[in-house]
Amino acid sequence: MKPNKQFLVFLPLLLLIGTPYCYGQNQGVTVADIVEQWAKIERRLAERENRDRLLADVDMFRQSVQSYLNSEAYRIYRLTPFSPEKQIIGPSAPNEMQELHAAADLSFAFDEAVSSGDWEKALLVSADISDNLIQALIKDGEAKEFTETAFFRLFLVFIVFIVTATIVIWSLHKTYTRTSKREKETSAFTRAVLLAQEEERSRIRRELHDTIAQDLRGLSLYMKRIKICEDSAKREQLCTEADAAHSGLIAKVRDICDNLVPPDFKFQNLPDALRGLCFDFGKRSGIECRIDITENINLNFLNEEEKLQVFRIVQEALANAEKHAETAEAIVILHTDGQGGLAIGVSDSGKGFNPSTVSDREGHFGIRGMKERASFLGGTLEITSDPGEGTFVRLHIPKRGPKNDSVIN
Repeated sequence: MKPNKQFLVFLPLLLLIGTPYCYGQNQGVTVADIVEQWAKIERRLAERENRDRLLADVDMFRQSVQSYLNSEAYRIYRLTPFSPEKQIIGPSAPNEMQELHAAADLSFAFDEAVSSGDWEKALLVSADISDNLIQALIKDGEAKEFTETAFFRLFLVFIVFIVTATIVIWSLHKTYTRTSKREKETSAFTRAVLLAQEEERSRIRRELHDTIAQDLRGLSLYMKRIKICEDSAKREQLCTEADAAHSGLIAKVRDICDNLVPPDFKFQNLPDALRGLCFDFGKRSGIECRIDITENINLNFLNEEEKLQVFRIVQEALANAEKHAETAEAIVILHTDGQGGLAIGVSDSGKGFNPSTVSDREGHFGIRGMKERASFLGGTLEITSDPGEGTFVRLHIPKRGPKNDSVIN
């Protein structure tokens, strides 16, 4: 969230907090001020001091009353409900503080009594004014208590609203970030998969062209030579060579098909599939490939699809060793960790590399694919390597509950 948006969010809160303070500082004359002002007049009356000064104070008292009746505080008082039936805004009959009006009216009678020197009457009128002011002060206190309570409730509602809005915005932002990240990862992985598919198609095309097509061409030459050969012994030799070439061609086609078609884990367990993979890899590449599998290893928590992902990770690790490592041997390890999870390692003694310098842009989509498969399995994939020190690929899958469709290890 940008700073200006943050300011817009918190501005109402600052206004709500600052409003009562500002109102308290600028509300002008209060009922308490008026009561205190009349108390001073009563003290002067008791001392029967300067009559002109007393009349001037009474005139100032009336001005204070009028100032209060014109103030914002009095407008709030007029809208303040004193019974549950009334509403805060728009009452049918606004409150009027009749006691203040009565006190202001009585002040004129007080003036006449003082002017005529009738001090007894002035004292009686003063007492009536004091009673009215006390009633006004009580009503003013009730109004203040109500407005403070109403403000507090509105403040709580505002806080709840702000907290709720913040949580909603944070959740939406988190969801958007997660969705955006997932879309970027999906887009990058889709691009990597497409490029890997194109690379695999190119590899298959080269392999078919360099092996199958060449062997077919050679087999065709054998057929032509057999056709024109008149020596029976020579013809028999050519037929034997053609038959051997034909058998080799079938074996190469079978190897290609076996490499493309995944093992069927309904009829084959994962350890046997990995043993077959290592045997075929060593036979095809000339690299000595050994495999070490813990006896009675428990793979019941993996289903068929997850076993296939494990198989493909090992297959890709061996393919990388064949393409890049320039190694004479490779080792595949399949063990159970202390918590019952699965630990798989593929190592070679080749030239190694620096994993931190490898990126998908350089064509190393195999590593990206292995990591994506490991993430699908809920595991982690680590690649440890240094130039000249070989490479070690470690896959760890924590143990989970057994899968219903995984009866065969």
